[in-house]
This record gives sequence, structure tokens and C-alpha cells, in this order.
Amino acid sequence: MPMASYGRALSALHPTFATIFRSLEEGLEEAQRYHTERQYKRSDDPHLYLHLARRRACAVLEEEGLAARLVDDSAALNMSGILIHHQGFAVRVLHAQRGTAGEIEVPVPGPSRPRQEFWRQASAIPGLETDNLLLLWLDDKGVLQDPMVLIRPLRGDNLKANLQLEWRGKIYREMAKLRAEDLVGLEPDWQADRLA
Repeated sequence: MPMASYGRALSALHPTFATIFRSLEEGLEEAQRYHTERQYKRSDDPHLYLHLARRRACAVLEEEGLAARLVDDSAALNMSGILIHHQGFAVRVLHAQRGTAGEIEVPVPGPSRPRQEFWRQASAIPGLETDNLLLLWLDDKGVLQDPMVLIRPLRGDNLKANLQLEWRGKIYREMAKLRAEDLVGLEPDWQADRLA
């Protein structure tokens, strides 16, 4: 499969943008409601809060007809996420963290072989080729932040120094109102140097 550019990925995934934003918002609302009713603090178990948000978000995505499933990894709960399949793309939707410079940190796959294979662009659907992407999102006290960040990983393991990316770029909520063909020419915020 030819490597997907940021613009091509945006164009292909365009029909999912509004639903992904809405699903995560509904998930965060449900997680907040659950914690409020029980007088829980998110800080006491941040993984539970995000797990509840992901479960509801995944249900919304499925209700809207998207091929989505929870991808849980009990060995690394912070790496649990949602996997969406759409038009030859496998998109792993993950809650992210901010680095010291305020930039969204790209997670390393860690020691997990399935995650390392995903980052290396091994097919996420047996028997079919996929272009694997990461969609990273943040929230501020239960409010989804705009934009999200779309990333095409190339490889990684448990060391940050070994993480390689093809590109990274933002997905803004307003992009859902544009035409898919208008997104094809957009450039990512960062792109790896191409070898000649």
C-alpha cells in the first residue's frame, strides 16, 4: 500500500470527524456523570475515568455505523484506546499527555508486540493492507480539546529515541464542515525528511 499523505488521510477520514468529536464528548460527559454521582475524584483513578469515556465513545461510533472496537491492554492501561477501521485506514484513538513544552506527546508502543507492529505499519486487519494512524486527543477537566492530532507512525519500541514518524498534523472540529476534497492538499505540521 502506498504511504498515505496527511492530506489524503484527512480526505478519506473526513466523514468520521464530526462523529469522533461527538463520541469523545459524550464519553467524557458519561465519565464525569459517573464520577459525580459516586463522588469519585478522577485523580484517584484516572484510568477508570478514561476507560468509561472510551467505552461510551466506542458505543457511539458503532451506533453511527463506524467499524470501531475497544483495544484494551491491561498491562498498559494508558495505552488502551479505540480502533477505527475506515477506507483502508486503521486509526488507533488514544488519550494523550502534554510534554514539558506543552506539545502533545506521541506515545511509544512499549514492549507490546501488537502495538509495535501497528506502529511499524503491519496490517491491523488480517488479510488486508491498512495504513495505520494514531489519533491523539486531550481533555481539560472533562472537556474535549480542539484540535486532535493525527500521526502516521513508522516504528517504535519502549524507548522514545527509537520512535519514528512519517508526519503529524492537526484535526480541527471545523474541518468536518469542509469538503473532503478541500483537505487533500493540506500539509502536516511536521513531516520527516524524505530520502532521495
